[in-house]
Amino acid sequence: MIKTVSEEKPRKRKGIVHINHEYCKRCSICVNFCPVKNLEIRGQKLIELGRCTACKMCQRYCPDIAIEIEEIDDKTVVSGESSHHNGG
Repeated sequence: MIKTVSEEKPRKRKGIVHINHEYCKRCSICVNFCPVKNLEIRGQKLIELGRCTACKMCQRYCPDIAIEIEEIDDKTVVSGESSHHNGG
């Protein structure tokens, strides 16, 4: 069976947000630029909510270079542990 273009699911880009909390000064610029509202500041700490679409707006506009976005595809399994270690 041949699938037509309209039958195929559009691929959604996803990303893993790596935050360097030592660099982050919690200025909220990334929070304001994120189009899917994936970032929040809670208890004086920047957190991500798991909705990243890998647009990299937060990474681009962070004045402290505290955010790095890792692009992943649908098939990538995210284990909850980041392969990116901060500070050392």
